[in-house]
Parts: sequence; C-alpha cells; structure tokens
Amino acid sequence: MPFYRYTCDSCGYQKSVFHGISEAPTVTCDSCGKTMRRTISRVGVIFKGSGFYITDSRNESKKNESKKEEAA
Repeated sequence: MPFYRYTCDSCGYQKSVFHGISEAPTVTCDSCGKTMRRTISRVGVIFKGSGFYITDSRNESKKNESKKEEAA
C-alpha cells in the first residue's frame, strides 16, 4: 500500500496518508477541519543505462556529421 499526499484547498496544509489503491477515504484537514484533495507529489527519477542521452541513439553517420560541423 502506498502513501498519498493530500492538500487542503482552503489553508494549504499538506499531509501524507497510507491507504490502498482502491480505497477513496475522506481525509479532513488537521488545522481547519475541511476536506482535503489528493495531489501528485514529486518523484525522484534516476536514469541508468544507455539510451537516455541524445548521443546514445545517433547512428554513425550522424555522429560523423556533427563532428565535422563542430570542427568547422
């Protein structure tokens, strides 16, 4: 079961709630008592391996053309 972030529209208070994917609980704000809505939180992404940079997907002819342009 994942953590979900909830934000209050009236006061801006945020908290994380641990519940199942299929659950839709009514979460109330701890500071003002109004209902909160689920928001998308930031996620850390790490790209590992090849294929993530523009130089990884170029074919040999494109690499040679870019080297000639840089030399000029």
